[in-house]
Amino acid sequence: MKKSKRKFFQQQLKKLNESEKKQLYKRAANLRKASQVGAMNRKHSFRSKIDHRSNWDNVTNFEKKKKAPKMDIDDWALKVLEEEGIQTLRETCRHREDLGEYSEKHYGMIEEVMPAECLVYSEGSDVRCIIGPEFSMTQKSDLAVGDNVYFSYSKHGTAVLHSVEQRKSCISRPDPTKAGIERVTAANVDKAVIVAAIKRPELRPSLIDRYLIAAQKGGVEPVICVNKIDLINDSAREKEMEILKAYQEIGLDVVECSAENGSGLYELKKSLASSRSVFVGHSGTGKTSLLNRLCPNVDAQTGSVHNGTGLGRHTTKNSKLYQIENNIWIIDTPGIREFGLWDMNPDDLKWYFEEFDYFAENCRYSDCSHTHEPGCAVKQAVQSGDISRTRYESYLRILETISKNSS
Repeated sequence: MKKSKRKFFQQQLKKLNESEKKQLYKRAANLRKASQVGAMNRKHSFRSKIDHRSNWDNVTNFEKKKKAPKMDIDDWALKVLEEEGIQTLRETCRHREDLGEYSEKHYGMIEEVMPAECLVYSEGSDVRCIIGPEFSMTQKSDLAVGDNVYFSYSKHGTAVLHSVEQRKSCISRPDPTKAGIERVTAANVDKAVIVAAIKRPELRPSLIDRYLIAAQKGGVEPVICVNKIDLINDSAREKEMEILKAYQEIGLDVVECSAENGSGLYELKKSLASSRSVFVGHSGTGKTSLLNRLCPNVDAQTGSVHNGTGLGRHTTKNSKLYQIENNIWIIDTPGIREFGLWDMNPDDLKWYFEEFDYFAENCRYSDCSHTHEPGCAVKQAVQSGDISRTRYESYLRILETISKNSS
């Protein structure tokens, strides 16, 4: 932080009363803790690099550079003021003070998470809740759409969130901007609908596989939905869908539909009955268009695919929960182009490709990675066509990525 800016925020800090300072330093402590987690992961990664090299002299000068000076708690407090502003801090503190002892607790489910507040569905109504200091610095992991929560009202009528129930399931990935932080996309969902497109953008089995792994890790049942089937004729569709037969063979539901003409939507809706689901997938596959078709009253904003690249444009900015019917809830999520796997050990990846299990019993080595070892029964099954080559190649690509990230 520049000296002039630091001086300004130091002056702002002096204007806070004791209660506001207490809340500020509590937030600062949370922020420092999140930073320390990321630093420990980077340190572990750096040490692993050194262990794989013959001596210290082979480590680059960039890697040997001096550590940045440590920030004390006062520095973190100034950082909170810089990021949130003094007015936001005072508003939150005022609402917290108004509560005193918590008033009657109300139960609800998070529909949308925003900076410093969230939308909660409770007793048939939408309630806008202030996010308390205990969540403010880590809300991307501590709060997620689908969380079941408790909140209370202040004497001025402001709702303040103060506790979250333990999740029964979730879909998550690494935060792309903060190392070592888990970003939860959706919580307490029964099904993850992996929305792909038959065309524009092209089918990406490797991205489907990543979502399948995330669903299995999070205790969520996956469903594959192929949208935009109206873009090709029946004979071409059969050829394009051939690549997805491997998923049907391992027992996954694959639903073909079109948000444009409505075909297949009955089957999709049937698969979502009596459940809370999350729509995930590549940008531009039509997740929000499907949502609008399933429930026209939603009228969520949609975008288009870039004509030149075929890549989707990001239209949905935040995950949001919608009630389609009394027994169907859907969380719409922003489209992505890459999807990382949270807390995945390279040695464990093979267990998420269940079709490997039957053949792996006959591998020469009990700890076979199914990549380079002689006598690998899984590789033999790929050669004979008993295991999908597309799925196996996807396994190799994902294994290479997570091995690099963990080294």
